[in-house]
Amino acid sequence: MEMIEACLMDRPTTDNQRSTLLWVNRWALPLSNDADAVLGLVDALSADESGCADDCLILLSRVLDEARMNIENDERGAADFFEVLAAGLVERADADELDAGNCFGISQAYLRAGLTPPDQLRSATDAFVDVFATGEPVELPDVGELVDELVPDGSTPFEMYTGLREMLGAMQSEVTTTILTQMIGQGAPRMSTVGRYFLLDPVAEMRDAAIRGFELLVEHAKIDAALLSDFIRVRNWIPNGRALDKLINTVLRREPSGGTVPQPWQLHRVMTSLPDGTGSQSIIGICSRGNTRAVAAVMIKAGHGIKDAYVIPCASRNDQKMMVEQIEHAMAMYDVSPSYLACAFGVALGDGLERGRVTAPGFLDVAPMFGVSDVTPQSGAHDAMLAAIDPLGELAALSANRRSRLIGKSRDWFSEYDITSSWFMSDASLMAALEQARTEASAKKIVAGHLEIKREFWAKLFARSALILSHDSTAAPDAWLSFAAVAQAIDSGRETKKIPVFEDILEHTLFVAAERAMEDLEAEGAWDDEEVGPAAIAPEQKGELAKLLKGSQLKPDQIDGYLTAVLIAPEFMSPNAWLMPLMQGVEVKGQGSIQRILDIIMVRFGALNEAVLLGEIGSDLRDLPTKQFQAWAEGFAQAVDGVKGAWPKRSISRDDKQVVDMIRGAATEDLTPTLKPLLPSWLQATALKWREDV
Repeated sequence: MEMIEACLMDRPTTDNQRSTLLWVNRWALPLSNDADAVLGLVDALSADESGCADDCLILLSRVLDEARMNIENDERGAADFFEVLAAGLVERADADELDAGNCFGISQAYLRAGLTPPDQLRSATDAFVDVFATGEPVELPDVGELVDELVPDGSTPFEMYTGLREMLGAMQSEVTTTILTQMIGQGAPRMSTVGRYFLLDPVAEMRDAAIRGFELLVEHAKIDAALLSDFIRVRNWIPNGRALDKLINTVLRREPSGGTVPQPWQLHRVMTSLPDGTGSQSIIGICSRGNTRAVAAVMIKAGHGIKDAYVIPCASRNDQKMMVEQIEHAMAMYDVSPSYLACAFGVALGDGLERGRVTAPGFLDVAPMFGVSDVTPQSGAHDAMLAAIDPLGELAALSANRRSRLIGKSRDWFSEYDITSSWFMSDASLMAALEQARTEASAKKIVAGHLEIKREFWAKLFARSALILSHDSTAAPDAWLSFAAVAQAIDSGRETKKIPVFEDILEHTLFVAAERAMEDLEAEGAWDDEEVGPAAIAPEQKGELAKLLKGSQLKPDQIDGYLTAVLIAPEFMSPNAWLMPLMQGVEVKGQGSIQRILDIIMVRFGALNEAVLLGEIGSDLRDLPTKQFQAWAEGFAQAVDGVKGAWPKRSISRDDKQVVDMIRGAATEDLTPTLKPLLPSWLQATALKWREDV
């Protein structure tokens, strides 16, 4: 509950939308990894003692969105998060700790995140419940009046869709499907337009209800030619497209006509990012239609197809220009020709359909803005992309020597492309395997093996990058060829260890894994000044650390000296800052694992921290044998010189500098007669001085 208390204390007290958004962005990620903390947020929402319900629901929706992405990316513990959260919510609902309003709000948060809320949370009005209990048909009021009550005036069709799905999806399943079917089936023109989006809804029951609603319209011959063309498009974008075939064939036999065809958009510019390490990529279009200006945005994700699509309306040319500048500032974008789009979207649609994914509903609006309303999924998506990259056969015509040089050029990608900061692997199976690594060499072997397993993913990522660069007139001539050559080499069976970029991906993966391990320790309270180390860690056995470090250059007393220097340093450093330099190059050749070494370091850190608090730090150094004292001094000097920012020269007095220099000397010389008597009192005084300054 400490995290939630801190989160709520951090909540802005003013009704400032930007401040609230910053607060949500700050807390969404840490909460998305802690279901118990999120349940604490739900409890705060229920109590609502500080009037924070609306803000808590906004935060909850963002947390669920982050957690959903964790599942998509196969992050460790992601599935457990939703299981624990759902169980906790059901328990609270059954105990009447969540009223109907809270259940409704939490269900809406699920829906905003593209998730189906737990059945127990979905509520309906007593009137609807009574009607369903009788089993008689539901007679709805006039659709126009009902929509006016649920959706604000002036809403666009897509805004009406998002508003209605959040209302309907939070009700009981039977109520949701019945209302939606009849809303569309009653034939109100607005609902026919809005109903198209429900055909692409991420919740299956809403898609099915929309199809039934349009079947009612077909029975009454209320489908025009414009709506039929939308059916035909959507039929190609959804996994169960055959469900629309009967409806389409019936309408075709009636030879429909009429309907409103909007004025076409003019596409002025297309920008795209390179795909990141999760396979996600943003495509941006700058468009106008008469005096109307807008920015069209699509997110493609490997294995998910068209993951998101939406329109950003712009009030003026300057507004549009500012929006584009913000996008370019946020990420590295590449200008590509419009000819890039048909292949990129076709391949993405094919990739999603192969895995049963539904295209984002907003693509109905965005596709015409990009001039690809009739885009169809590409089967054999990867082969189709490779063919589109090299229509003139330049890659096939390369000599073996030239091809080898292009593959070798991949060693420069990490310095040339900003997106490479996201090129690492962090899926659950890899992270679990790395925890068992006993040496740096074994950790590298584990990652290298995982790269081989994921070779198809990387081949597709590099092929997509090649397609982008081949349509960017400002890119170096051989940029796309380098990516294409690597993609083709992977497809041809070349080992990843023989492709330079994978060396960088391997090292980056290990670095990220180590950082996350440190963050996990920090999140568990392992580095809290007041309470160091969870009780779950087994106590260190006599001689255990020395056995674990056998064959390593690092020694137990050296670690103690290092930790002492960190604890009494003039500047506080988080574990992320000082633990990585300490563990650099450590290989465990004895029994155990890197994780056990980290556990013992945590325990020792706690014991030394307690000694600092009690004013006893360094008191045991007088009895330390010479070799062990030298190791201690070596570790202390290592922290002073190696932990950037911990011991800034401006903070160290001349007397302190003399003592630190003596400690450095003691690492290689026998200075015990001079230094040992002095050291304990100096360590205690130094620790007290810095703490008083703080």
